[in-house]
Amino acid sequence: MKFQDAARIRYRITLPIIFLLSLAALYLFHTLLIERKNYTDTQELLNGLQVSAGEILTSPEGMGTESSTHTFKIIINQLQDYPEDNRFTKLLHNENTGLFFAAENFLRAAKSGQPEAMKKTMRRLASSVGMISSDIKKVSNSYHVNLVKYEYGLIFMICILAILHYYLVDAPMREELTRCAREKEVSKSTIKKLAERDSLTNLPGRMKFYEESERAVSTATRYNSDLALIKMDIHDFKTINQKHGQKTGDKILAGFARVVRKNLRRPDSFFRVGGDKFIILAPHTTATNAKNLTEKINKLITQTKSLKAVPFLINTGIAMCEKEENSESLLKKVDLALKESKKFGAGTVYTHPESAKPAE
Repeated sequence: MKFQDAARIRYRITLPIIFLLSLAALYLFHTLLIERKNYTDTQELLNGLQVSAGEILTSPEGMGTESSTHTFKIIINQLQDYPEDNRFTKLLHNENTGLFFAAENFLRAAKSGQPEAMKKTMRRLASSVGMISSDIKKVSNSYHVNLVKYEYGLIFMICILAILHYYLVDAPMREELTRCAREKEVSKSTIKKLAERDSLTNLPGRMKFYEESERAVSTATRYNSDLALIKMDIHDFKTINQKHGQKTGDKILAGFARVVRKNLRRPDSFFRVGGDKFIILAPHTTATNAKNLTEKINKLITQTKSLKAVPFLINTGIAMCEKEENSESLLKKVDLALKESKKFGAGTVYTHPESAKPAE
């Protein structure tokens, strides 16, 4: 199974589970808030009931103020109207505590104005409220504890799954992405090196030549110094390949590049710009010195033992950098010079511009 497929399966398993558990934890938290509010509201109503009863009992008129009696009745109605699905409804309507029966007796005693009866019913009402408050607190705490246990359990499971998700999915995925990124960078670097340097001759390539030529031409035009561009190709190299094979042709190219590179000055740069075409970028070199260099190269080709197996000659074009020159125009000039050289046969050197037939 591929890494991407395995990672996709893990994502499809772990993420939905984490999402569902998170929803469950959120639902439990919401339930806890509702439960806490329900408990607080009920206790406030029970406390309000006792406070209202106390105000009625201590009222100078005996019956108490109308507002206290009205508040007492409203609280009783609110407690009686608790929905059936409320957790505290059964406790409020429990016959053993008799909350509503005690509340009715207290109202009747308050209406009669008998202090002893009011005190007696008040004690009964206080006892009922106390028992209900205690029962509600126990039920609420028990339910609250269970919800908290479930909440912590879900949070623990979410943390475990998140850790597993990180180590089984995220971390390997990041490592894979990092590895792919490194491979991409290595590929880019390799492509760049291949573009800048020829693998057969180990010479800088066309792109490197463009970079170097722009800098060299810019320097030569700025400081008014000499700059020669020498372009060479092996005469009728296609026929050599067809006759002796590509392997022999590669040996000729590599041997030619090696001989020329060994006999150049340190400031000179040597490039393979495609096929059997080579360029020498020679700063601080006059046209005469450039011609002398090409003649030396021609002699070396005929004298080098490793190049004598399949004799060959080269055609050479020379172009000199002039004022207001740029690398593109200089390259065009040397291309024209090389074409003119081929018109006069193998081993010819031609300098652009030059009206006379170049010497072989």
